[in-house]
Amino acid sequence: MLAELKIAAIGMAGSASEVFQGVLPIALLAVPVVMVVYTLWLVLRRRAAVARAPWGWWGLLVYLGTLASVAVLGVTSFVAMIRFGTLGGWWLFIHMFGAGAFTVVLPLLALSWSQANRFACSVPSADDQGQPPASPFPCLAKVLFWLILAAGLVVTGTMLVSMLPLFGTHGLELLLDVHRYAGLAVVVAMLLHLYATLLPKFGLN
Repeated sequence: MLAELKIAAIGMAGSASEVFQGVLPIALLAVPVVMVVYTLWLVLRRRAAVARAPWGWWGLLVYLGTLASVAVLGVTSFVAMIRFGTLGGWWLFIHMFGAGAFTVVLPLLALSWSQANRFACSVPSADDQGQPPASPFPCLAKVLFWLILAAGLVVTGTMLVSMLPLFGTHGLELLLDVHRYAGLAVVVAMLLHLYATLLPKFGLN
């Protein structure tokens, strides 16, 4: 009976892994497509550039730390999944370091940038003289910021909860599946967020 349960669990994990391996390249390829389409839309709209408030050294440091941790997590997990179909060995070892860093920087990101990412997306007109610069982030970046926080909370929460003796094999497999897709959402949102924050540098808002 136990042997049959183990075989069933392995089959479920393999099936979920295969589905994720199919979704993964599609999601990653969708990122440059979204960037191109959105850039063309901004260019055709031809709206004047908006002066953005500076980030400050602390905000920049937290953002770079978030980028670095997400990059480590994304590269280790996605490359391992594409090449081997599973995350293990040195890939998993490095992935755990990235996970620890992400667990630290995610609350810092929330505390540092939540105020600047409030949804006040109105753009000051040319007649608004003497007004302070607009938020450091355009509206797209604000939406992506909250998506990063929400998906990041799911990513960290699923792994922390899975360490507790609360779930059986099926529950752990479900948590792993949720963790995979939430992690993919974090990486995609982070890539698009970086793109959106760089747009004002080129006069696009």
